[in-house]
Amino acid sequence: SELGKSGWFAGEDFSAADIQMSFPVEAAAARAGAGGRPNLARFLQRIHARPAYQRALEKGGSFDLLS
Repeated sequence: SELGKSGWFAGEDFSAADIQMSFPVEAAAARAGAGGRPNLARFLQRIHARPAYQRALEKGGSFDLLS
């Protein structure tokens, strides 16, 4: 997996691919968890730590993918 080689889906730098992939990874983690998938768990941690992600939550509020 590319995430095993670098922190992002398309290489060393954050890109549009990571934004696009964050949605299905969030949904999968919400349904099945990220246990046993440390690369996906780290990816989500990095996404959640980004200032833009934090600003989006402040502006739009939290969300629940399972409801």
